[in-house]
Amino acid sequence: MVRIPTVVASFVLFATCFAAQGNVPIYQVGGDVKAPRPISTAVPPPPANVDKQLTVRISFVVMPDGSVANIRLLKRSKSNFDDFAVGVVSKWKFEPATKDGKPVAVRLETEVRSHR
Repeated sequence: MVRIPTVVASFVLFATCFAAQGNVPIYQVGGDVKAPRPISTAVPPPPANVDKQLTVRISFVVMPDGSVANIRLLKRSKSNFDDFAVGVVSKWKFEPATKDGKPVAVRLETEVRSHR
């Protein structure tokens, strides 16, 4: 039987308040800061050389324009899957978080999992 690989990403809000991302303050989601909404968060199948279940945990900032920046690996696996996961997350787009109705940057965390 042939098993199709699947990758699962789940968002977990990560509390970081006013850490500097260049000149852009990074807010914590909650209170008057509303969470960003995913627009495009596709996760393609992992590389063919990923032959077992792997998980990476990634922290990233959703910028006021909805792009992703400042990606950090918090939990690593094999380097080829780490690189794949960082590349996937770097292409994601969001409707930005807002504070008092204005776009702001927030830090989030996600896990990317590979199942074969």
